[in-house]
Amino acid sequence: MFRLPPFIVTLGTWNILYALNLWYSRSETIRSQEIAATAPLLQFFGTAIEIGGARLTYGAILVIVLFVASWYVLERTAWGRHLYATGDDPEAAELAGIRTARTQVQAYVAAGLICAAAAWVLIGRIGSVSPQAGQTANLDSITAVVIGGVSLFGGRGAILGTLLGALIVGLFRNGLALAGVAALWQEFAIGTLIIVAVAVDQWLRRLAR
Repeated sequence: MFRLPPFIVTLGTWNILYALNLWYSRSETIRSQEIAATAPLLQFFGTAIEIGGARLTYGAILVIVLFVASWYVLERTAWGRHLYATGDDPEAAELAGIRTARTQVQAYVAAGLICAAAAWVLIGRIGSVSPQAGQTANLDSITAVVIGGVSLFGGRGAILGTLLGALIVGLFRNGLALAGVAALWQEFAIGTLIIVAVAVDQWLRRLAR
């Protein structure tokens, strides 16, 4: 009814739920000992196993499975084509017979389920449950997908590029941490990186016209 930009609604809803989460949890962190005693399943994705001499956590395996499944859905199914078309030009997609509203809702549901899985993996990784964990993940995620070639304005992107973008952002942040760069300047660098990435995206879109 109000035709609000989805990105703004998502960002606003995230802040509302984050505030409610802090209120409900009283900003308290559940330590690993308490989790092990009451809900050990939450730490499942932090469990490591040996595969071919390499140690992988179940969380890492889940990420690989999600990327392969996402690639198949986006590149090999009609729904994936419908999603690209809806993101590129919703009006044209609707005229072509695509149920754009339903496609968008399905995309949001899929994104929500993936975010829930990411939260579960994060709990296993850090070994505790904190309402403030992963605060920088939203900015890192946006930076990763833009660097990977996904357009914030829809209709363009590939799952492999997103994977490469995530690896670049992870290496970039880890490199800054290993170099002893303060957390403040790490956030400054990531913010600068996303501005540059979006600017390059806009420039490429203009060239393509």
